[in-house]
Amino acid sequence: MSAGFTADGKMGSDLQALEALSDEQLKLLVSLTFTTLTNGQLPEEEIVSFASQHKMKSKILKEMLKGLLFFMSESLRKNSSAETVNEELVAFGLSKEKSELIGSLWKTTFAKLAQTMKQKTLKVNELVDLQWKFGVTASSDSLQQVNTCFLQLKLVINTGNKTEDVLMEMSLPQFYKFLQQMEQAQRQCASYS
Repeated sequence: MSAGFTADGKMGSDLQALEALSDEQLKLLVSLTFTTLTNGQLPEEEIVSFASQHKMKSKILKEMLKGLLFFMSESLRKNSSAETVNEELVAFGLSKEKSELIGSLWKTTFAKLAQTMKQKTLKVNELVDLQWKFGVTASSDSLQQVNTCFLQLKLVINTGNKTEDVLMEMSLPQFYKFLQQMEQAQRQCASYS
């Protein structure tokens, strides 16, 4: 097993099962894997179609796809080059020819996959709307809080599958500290793009 991966023997056996596929079948399966990585869900209809077209059991095909999917997503997460993908597949027991085929497909698709993952990552907890109210405390049980300024914020955040309202109330000094932190986060995000 490759030093770069920490996975159980199941993934290794799933990857070794790819040896039984022809080059054309392997290309199609890797293409399904890339589609799954891009869309975030298994293309069930395409799996069933692939299995029936190539006279395979869909359960075995799904297991191969899951092993390949885990391997590819980890390679993507580690920003692996095509050469590294080749070496790690060989270390898992895949023949040099099959690993080079997968490596060449990886090389042609890597930039698109990385861009898709970057966009998905940035979409998590995306700020959709912001509403604010500024006020002055007119009455309180504590004399020290009278005539103090406060700010109420309502953030509408897209968590991926739904929107969520987050309510905050801050004093003026807390708001200035929050604003400073947001400006610092904005500068850091700008430096990455």
